[in-house]
Amino acid sequence: MTEPERLLEPAASAEPAASAEPAASAEPIRQPTRSLLRGLLHRPRSRRGFFALLLVVAGFAAFAAFGTMTAVTWTETADFCGRCHQMDPELAAYEAGPHRDVACAECHVEPGIEGWVKAKLNGTRQLIQVLTGTFPTPIPPPDHANLPSASDTCLSCHSLGRLATTTVLTRTQFTADEANTKQFVALMIRPSSGDPEDQAGSVHWHVLQTVDYGSADPNAQTIDWVRVIRPDGSVERFIASDQVTMPDDATPDLEHLQQAEPARRMDCLDCHNRVGHPLPSPRREVDLAMSDGRIDATLPQVKAQAMAILTAGYPTLGAADAAAASLRDFYRLRYPEVADARTVAIDDAVTEVQLIYRLAATPEMKVTALTYPDNLGHTDFPGCFRCHDGAHFKLVDGKVSSQAIPFKCDTCHTFPQIGEVTSLPMGEAPETHDDGLWVFNHGAVAPAEDPGGTTCGVCHAKDYCVNCHETGALQVTHDDMLLNHASVTDQTGAAACAYCHQPAYCARCHSEPVLPGGNSPPSGSPVGLRWPLTTAGGAP
Repeated sequence: MTEPERLLEPAASAEPAASAEPAASAEPIRQPTRSLLRGLLHRPRSRRGFFALLLVVAGFAAFAAFGTMTAVTWTETADFCGRCHQMDPELAAYEAGPHRDVACAECHVEPGIEGWVKAKLNGTRQLIQVLTGTFPTPIPPPDHANLPSASDTCLSCHSLGRLATTTVLTRTQFTADEANTKQFVALMIRPSSGDPEDQAGSVHWHVLQTVDYGSADPNAQTIDWVRVIRPDGSVERFIASDQVTMPDDATPDLEHLQQAEPARRMDCLDCHNRVGHPLPSPRREVDLAMSDGRIDATLPQVKAQAMAILTAGYPTLGAADAAAASLRDFYRLRYPEVADARTVAIDDAVTEVQLIYRLAATPEMKVTALTYPDNLGHTDFPGCFRCHDGAHFKLVDGKVSSQAIPFKCDTCHTFPQIGEVTSLPMGEAPETHDDGLWVFNHGAVAPAEDPGGTTCGVCHAKDYCVNCHETGALQVTHDDMLLNHASVTDQTGAAACAYCHQPAYCARCHSEPVLPGGNSPPSGSPVGLRWPLTTAGGAP
């Protein structure tokens, strides 16, 4: 066959293509990854297999959900919130308070997903501050405007229907004089009308009515204006005297304050602001220790010295311990005979003061016993006197009137009984008691200390009258008091004035403390220590 003929030979004469297959199959072909997954997660071939697979998936999902919810729940407990040492003061106060069994989130996180997200974002911000070391010292208390409403927190456990009940309060306290004079104090917190069912006149009137107020302070320690909306729709407005520029037309002042200070609706937290984290009151703790004998009440000036130490600030716990130990030096210097004969009692007092300081303060976070004001009452902090100081006056037709927010001692409770108490007054006060000087003018009606046989005896017993007559307060002459009260105070002593008046009352005019309980240290106090707590007279 010639060459041209060979080239023209039909292709059919070539070897079959199938013969090439073995050579091609010698190289293995890789299956795609999804094919492998299909092999592992193949679709169940029976209904029983399908349900088995569904059960396994559901089990994993339930385990993941349970773990997530457990972790989230844990982040809302005191165990989690107290992990950072910055929260030591708050955690210690929480564990010592009445709400230690209530989870943090129940008071700090608003209901619903929005509140939860808001809380977690705030927690993330705080975590960044901890990691970067930029957290504030001390930790500021939260603005109550950023907390859930009282209806979602306080009122979920406490009923408004119980707020008008009568409560008798008794305490044993010691004055800050040389003898640490022991006093038994009793008063009745009750509806001002005397009727336990009269909620409109109770001490909780503020939350049973509609009351708004404004303050430039995030913690509302000063209140500049107050608005009361009566059930009939009428509105009463009050303004602090130091915010008035033109008494004859204070409307511009009030409008300016209302624009600068958004209205806050008064609720439970305005008075019970430390109910979740109540730091112990050094005054009450010292009184309790003296009553129990842990601090010997016969040591001269021990109450005054303990208070001066406990209300001061120190850079470290060691410095605070050293200040408490200075009690020994005080007695060696001022009372050498006591220092020699009462060494054990003085050592016990030092130990107790050191313990109380640890409960009330945390130097590392710059927290002292005065860092977080407690608005419940008015003895240790202004509290009630933020409004009831006699210096918040009602506006009538734009003018500042002489009518102030009530500030008499019996506005919210009976006049405190100090001494051997056997009775407390009940009933509604007659019209004669509306006289601002009735306590000094009532002698014309009740000439004897024993009210028996007179109409006064319906509410008062002899011990109630003796309670005041032994204080020296009745020696004060109130005629033309505005012009001559300085000389009267010098003659009778400031302690007599302090029995009826609180430092906040005098601070309306005086820039310096003039009554016991101001910022002036008591006699014999170590230099540089502050004395801000009220200890003379007044309610406990």
